[in-house]
Amino acid sequence: MWCHLMGCCWELRMAFKPDLLGRFLLIVFFALVLCAMARGPLLKGGPAPLFELKSVEGQMVNLSELKGEFVVLNFWATWCAPCIKEMPELQKAHHYLEKEGVKILAINLGEKLSRIEKFIEENQLNFPVLLDSFGNTSEKYRVMSLPVTYFITPDGILRDEMFGGGLTREIIEAKVNQYK
Repeated sequence: MWCHLMGCCWELRMAFKPDLLGRFLLIVFFALVLCAMARGPLLKGGPAPLFELKSVEGQMVNLSELKGEFVVLNFWATWCAPCIKEMPELQKAHHYLEKEGVKILAINLGEKLSRIEKFIEENQLNFPVLLDSFGNTSEKYRVMSLPVTYFITPDGILRDEMFGGGLTREIIEAKVNQYK
């Protein structure tokens, strides 16, 4: 059995014998995969990556200007079911925590403005929604899937993150109180 299996593998190898270009491309592919794996997630306890993004209303929002305030940073999209489920919870948290100096910011990942505006209107959202049209900020935050929420303390340090949905107003309040 083992000899038969080895023989089949040898025949396949000979049938698909890669040329020099194929070998080179294979090496480059694996090098890129290893580099991507080496980056890993953002380190909790380190400085939050700075960004400057335009809001749906056209105002520029710069994270460095929010130093001194607790920031809840949510990456989302209108096609993402868990994101849609979290939006009312973010709105509730905004309503309750705004007076305490907590900023809720939602960063939309590369969708058309008209689609985002329709979503905001339908869901009656009144916290800032920012546009990451080219994905530069999402890349800085190493967003691999949506939704993902980061908790940034007033000193600009990324203290915690939550991946994959399930975010509630109570969780947001607990994280804010934990790191105040």
